Formats: sequence, structure tokens, C-alpha cells
Amino acid sequence: MKDLFFKDDVLKARDTLIYKARNILSTQIGYLSYAPEFGIDYDLFFNQDYNIQTETFKAYAIAKLAENGMNPLEVLTQDNNLDTILNIQLAQ
Repeated sequence: MKDLFFKDDVLKARDTLIYKARNILSTQIGYLSYAPEFGIDYDLFFNQDYNIQTETFKAYAIAKLAENGMNPLEVLTQDNNLDTILNIQLAQ
């Protein structure tokens, strides 16, 4: 499915799944009054007195995407000095 949008006065099309996945992965759960269960509970992972492994967060992110009808095919992990980047490939 594609979304149509204007950027610099030009009509463009993008894959809807990418935007939906980005919204899920960037929204704190409980933040939206009309969809309180939408998103990821970042507070659970990042406001604790103990460290949670990257693999645990990766599994949680994949589960949240699957709950919302998306099928993650592959998750590539890129470790930097202070953070880890997850690149997630979705099935159409």
C-alpha cells in the first residue's frame, strides 16, 4: 500500500508500512489518548536502574510490529560507540 504526500510542491508516493513502522517505533506507549496501547514502552527499557540487553529490546520491537500487522523479515544491528542502531526490513 502506498501513501501519497506533497514535498516541495511535488506529489510523491511512499510505502505505507515504512511510516506505520516508524510511528510505532517512535511513539511512547500511553501517549496517544485515542490509542493508548499504540507504540513502544520506552520508559520500561530506558528509565530503569538496570541495563536491558539489546537483544531483548530488539525482540520487543519485532513483537510490537507484528502486533500491528507488519512482518519483519530481517533485523540488522549496527553497534556504535554509545548506541546501537536497529535496521528493520519489512515484508510487503
